[in-house]
Amino acid sequence: MRCAIPSGINPLPPLLFFLRTSTCLGLGISTATAAESDNPLAHARDTYKEYIEIRKIIGEETTEWTTQKQTLGDMISVLKAEIGELAKKMATLSDSATSADQKRAELNEALDSAQATSASFDDTVADLEARVATLAPSLPEPLAIELKPLLARLPDDSSKTRLSYSQRLQTIIGILAQTDKFNTDVKYVSEVKDVGGQTLEVQTLYLGLATALFTDSAGEYAGYGSPTPSGWTWQAVQGEEALAVNKAVEVYLSRQSPEFVSVPLKAD
Repeated sequence: MRCAIPSGINPLPPLLFFLRTSTCLGLGISTATAAESDNPLAHARDTYKEYIEIRKIIGEETTEWTTQKQTLGDMISVLKAEIGELAKKMATLSDSATSADQKRAELNEALDSAQATSASFDDTVADLEARVATLAPSLPEPLAIELKPLLARLPDDSSKTRLSYSQRLQTIIGILAQTDKFNTDVKYVSEVKDVGGQTLEVQTLYLGLATALFTDSAGEYAGYGSPTPSGWTWQAVQGEEALAVNKAVEVYLSRQSPEFVSVPLKAD
């Protein structure tokens, strides 16, 4: 089939003719129907209107697509920017994680070192406590009485004590400080002692930690004492030795004029 232009009608412009022909083909209008049309110009005008309408629709669609394209472009730009920020954050987090791992490793190393030092320090403190406890029985009685509260703080088992290192060290230092002070001085005390099977009230001069002299108030009994691992032992003397011990005590107490006195001593 084909669409024909009736004779006596001015030909349409090529574009209109093409549209008219396409319209005829698209709608299935027969050449007979076109030929039978009484007003071909009106038909061409309708076809042109359809063309204009189609162009309008195409324009609207194009405008809408352009707008959507711009919107999509903006969204893509925003998403790319967000991806970039996320990538930076991921890199920062990765660096932070690496730094944290390194810091954790350093802290673990420091902790291991501190634990090793603590173990060594614990052994040192425990050894000092054991040595001080061993020396306690050989301390002079007046000093032992002064140190009783501190000696009581020495643990029986260093591994089970609840005292801190600082508390344990303070105890040891306190004991050693008072012991050193006693060792550099002469200590006079009046006390009761068992000497030669007798219980006597005597005057005792402790010459530091190593030895001591004693005599009774009448000067009848005198002697000297010395420390042992299990405590002090006392030895009585007679004759001139007893007189010398008694004189030494009297000179110390300013009851006699100062002079050098030779006395019997035993020091280990």
